[in-house]
Amino acid sequence: KQWYQRRVRGNRESENVFEIFRLREKDVPVENFEIKNKVLSLSWDPKGPRFALIQGDQGRTDVSFYRIGEKIAQIGKTLVNKKCNTIKWSPLGQYCVLAGLNNFAFDGMLEFWDVGSDTPTLMESGEHFMVTHLAWDPTGRYVCSSNSYGGHSVENGYFMWSFQGTKLYETSLEGFVQFQWRPRPPSLLTEAHLKEIKKNMKSYARDFEIKDKLSKSKASKELIEKRRRVYDEYMAYRKRKDQELKALRLQYEEVRSDSVEEEYVEEVVEFFIKEEVEAAENKE
Repeated sequence: KQWYQRRVRGNRESENVFEIFRLREKDVPVENFEIKNKVLSLSWDPKGPRFALIQGDQGRTDVSFYRIGEKIAQIGKTLVNKKCNTIKWSPLGQYCVLAGLNNFAFDGMLEFWDVGSDTPTLMESGEHFMVTHLAWDPTGRYVCSSNSYGGHSVENGYFMWSFQGTKLYETSLEGFVQFQWRPRPPSLLTEAHLKEIKKNMKSYARDFEIKDKLSKSKASKELIEKRRRVYDEYMAYRKRKDQELKALRLQYEEVRSDSVEEEYVEEVVEFFIKEEVEAAENKE
């Protein structure tokens, strides 16, 4: 790939000319294509025939993806008004992160894209304010965004993300300088073994599913035993407290029976209600 900028005479605007060299073909043919807008960045998919362009101005940027086949073709539509100045591809290709690094105007926006199909798909978006660096781990499963002391003196630290854009961890470290992934060691398998594994992946998957089910069953059994143990401990504690309560009640009854009985005085009070006088009949 060769990229140069050509300025049109008498016009302030310039256009970007890209020359793609096909080194594995006879006579190394060259294919040209032009982008009229100002190109700020170009990045290649490390594992596939794709590349991405950021074009426009710092205040307003658009992103386009391209695939190299028999001809250079754009993948889907241009993503307009994106707050980014950097595109970081996964080491395994297909996935990338659009990020606005070292720029307050972009608010630390992070967008996680899947470019494996004919239409780019936004998987998730996040935010890491004042982000200065972005680093993929060698497996392509995780991404680390960080704010180093060299870029800003406040809000130093790093966030850990999955390749799909799920935030997994975050921490603040005063004076944090740099985050680096440990290099992935070379595989102990030969190329022939790797090809055999990929060819028989379904059979290996079935074996792993069986092992996963066994491990889950074991975990379920351990969880049930733990719950039973906690339940038994609680019931023993409750029984002990019930016995203590009964003993306290007996002590209370004994104290109450030994106390001096109160004396009661009975008083009868009569009230005059009504008086009737009747004459006796004379039977003589």
